[in-house]
Formats: sequence, structure tokens, C-alpha cells
Amino acid sequence: MHQRTPQPARPAGGRRHPPWRLLVESRAPGVDIANFDAFRDAGFAVTVCEGPADVAGECPLVRGEPCSLVDEADVVLFDLDDHPARWAVLDDLRATRPELPVVVRAQEPAALGYPGCSTIRTTTSVNGQVSALRKAVMRWTTSA
Repeated sequence: MHQRTPQPARPAGGRRHPPWRLLVESRAPGVDIANFDAFRDAGFAVTVCEGPADVAGECPLVRGEPCSLVDEADVVLFDLDDHPARWAVLDDLRATRPELPVVVRAQEPAALGYPGCSTIRTTTSVNGQVSALRKAVMRWTTSA
């Protein structure tokens, strides 16, 4: 088993104003393309990661390595389904970057209470997603 090394917390102050760097972690980013314009209009610079296909070890976080996409993000929108590799990535993301705001978008009720994350349903409107992301970023920047 690899050793998880928490990354140093971001310096106090963070990004208190847009554009916030949004990492969309989704196995089906094509579904999110329509949302990207709304995210950009709301002040988010969007980057996409499809994450591991079926093997959690494909993700540098799960291998105990840094991930530049995560390191550069101000907030993460994480699609969580029932695939074990997805849960492993989220577990390692929270272990290595506990201060990074994460909004989990999930269909399964069990995922809607994921510790250390804001959670929304997959059926949440684009405006609801934008609102959840803004709240997560604002909580982070005001607590830094």
C-alpha cells in the first residue's frame, strides 16, 4: 500500500475572486460540455479530467503521486458513481488535499453525505451546480 502524503495547504487568501479554477472530474465529460459555458459565465476557468477508466491505479493520486490538475484547482466538481475506482480517487483526493473544496455530484444517496464535501444530486440544474460551486469556494476563501 502506498503512503498518502498530504500536500501543504494553500497560502492564506486563496483566490477570492473569479476566475476560479474549476476541475471537473467526470467519466463522461461530454455530458458536461453544455454546462461549461454556464460555469465560465459564472467566473470559473474549466479544466476536465476523465479520471481512471476502470483501474484506480491509473490516477496519480491513488498511486500516492501529486496531480497537477488537482494542485492547480480552486474547486473540484466530482461525479461519483458506484464504480470502486471513482471512490478510490475521491478518497485519495480528500486525504491529500483536505482543504480543497469539492462538490460531489452523485445519484446514490450514500454518496450524498461524503465527508468533507458539499454534495448535490446528478439531477441538480446547472444553476444549482454553479451555486454549490460558488458556496464551496467562498467558504474556502473566507476560512483561509
